[in-house]
Amino acid sequence: MVDIIRDSLAGKVAVVLGAGAGQGISTVRMFINFGAKVAMVSRSGNTYGLVESSTVKAFKADLTNEAQVKEVRDKILQAFGQIDCVVSNVGKWESSKDPFPSKDFFDSMINTNLYSHVSIIKYFSEPMKKNGGSIVLIGASPGIFHGNDLSYNLSKAAVTELARKSAESLRKYNIRVNAVLPGSVNKEDTYFKVFPFNVTKFSQSTTLEPIETAMVNVFLASEMSIGINGQAIPVDRGLNAVQK
Repeated sequence: MVDIIRDSLAGKVAVVLGAGAGQGISTVRMFINFGAKVAMVSRSGNTYGLVESSTVKAFKADLTNEAQVKEVRDKILQAFGQIDCVVSNVGKWESSKDPFPSKDFFDSMINTNLYSHVSIIKYFSEPMKKNGGSIVLIGASPGIFHGNDLSYNLSKAAVTELARKSAESLRKYNIRVNAVLPGSVNKEDTYFKVFPFNVTKFSQSTTLEPIETAMVNVFLASEMSIGINGQAIPVDRGLNAVQK
């Protein structure tokens, strides 16, 4: 199976947006492991120790700004000539400490956690229409919604419908769109500590290592998941099966 994923990704151009410590950089490294060329995009442009080359490049952009999304897409196309798969890991968590947040707070959460995905799909799907490809959106498992902020929950829950509707719209171009819904994830860069399977057991913790979502992200980007489209897949260590 590993060889099949590598065959489907080798030489392809993968874009990871929101390539921060944790899920983002782990996904970048996983793509590299399978032979893909990678464009990594973040506010900081941090490479987390990766050396830029003809196959790995870092770009800076504020992905909540639609104009910058289009601009960074054009830079990636100039650098690599094509885009085959996209992982949109843009998002934030904040608490308003108010059960019914203000409109300004709500708008900020929606803009980051939802509309950034919308503009990424809008602009990055365009160059993919010729040859098809895969887009993966990072949402959040409903298992972590209890006790969280209303604006966070609604902005993340909407990612599921965004994936479904976008898959419907882009199907004719052979572009698949799916969502990964992580539970609580370690925010540190633990990739080399746990690669490939040195993670804590289900019985010990419900907190994921970033590599656990990265593996699913890359699987959905590859042709191994060719039959999966418009789906939202929880990756949360089975929170629904954990006794409260």
